[in-house]
Amino acid sequence: MHQPNSRAANVHVGTIEASPRGPLLRDDEGVVWRLGFVDDQVPEDLEGRVSIRGKVVDLDRIEVEYWERLDGGG
Repeated sequence: MHQPNSRAANVHVGTIEASPRGPLLRDDEGVVWRLGFVDDQVPEDLEGRVSIRGKVVDLDRIEVEYWERLDGGG
């Protein structure tokens, strides 16, 4: 079982999905994470397949420090 560690940043790869409460990241195993941003400003071009570096701050939420679009991702 994955144990979140709010003190360490990890890399997560997956596909961005829109939701009424903000963007979600669905990883290759089907796990869905809510994404939060330090300044609460979601990048306009955040879409497709991405790599996210951030801290797991709740069982279903990642606080994003950095993101990048992967090849073929939108």
